[in-house]
Amino acid sequence: MLICQPKYVKVKYRITMTRFSNPLKYLPLSILLSIVFFGVMCSKSKPETKQTTTTEQMDTVTTTQEKFLPETTDANRTVQQMWSDFYAAKDSADSALARSDFPAVKTFLKKAAFHAVEVSRNDIAAWQLNNIGYYSIVEFKQKTDYDQRLRTIENMRRGPEKIVYIRETKELFKEHLPLLLEAAKYLEDAYELDKDFNDEDRTQKIYSNLAFIDWVRNFTNAQ
Repeated sequence: MLICQPKYVKVKYRITMTRFSNPLKYLPLSILLSIVFFGVMCSKSKPETKQTTTTEQMDTVTTTQEKFLPETTDANRTVQQMWSDFYAAKDSADSALARSDFPAVKTFLKKAAFHAVEVSRNDIAAWQLNNIGYYSIVEFKQKTDYDQRLRTIENMRRGPEKIVYIRETKELFKEHLPLLLEAAKYLEDAYELDKDFNDEDRTQKIYSNLAFIDWVRNFTNAQ
């Protein structure tokens, strides 16, 4: 099951909280897994894609540049050097991922996003910001044993033990929720950069990552 989003609606996505009496009742495991089991997989950037920057995007682009601006930047760098910096950041992110160093992965992806904006490739920058969100979700799932906990809840019979286990799961998720809330900021930036491009695949992935974070927050706050 895929979460569908109206195509190219030009309004900023905001995470909204909906209080469910029991989120698991409304979102059974089969639906959750459609969001979680790598339906939000990150993808390779596509340098061959053409880009046009609209006036509407300029504020977002400027904000993105300021947010990910390295401590030192040579104003006289050539476009070729900017691209070299982009690929260097991507290679460093891949190396960090190989050793499961997620904080480093996200740091290098931020740099890659900045360099993509430098060369006016906001579409590629959107991928980098989405991937920050994606790997934050992967890190969250590892730290909370997310998949196993949801399977356990799904298979437990109703009763006091299940109530206690769900309560413990909520507390564990809440402990690591700041990781996802920080990721949501990058995903919203990705959404802003993405919305003027006709890339349904990227839009879907960004939206799915935001939807996952939204569900976790609702679950941890449900009574």
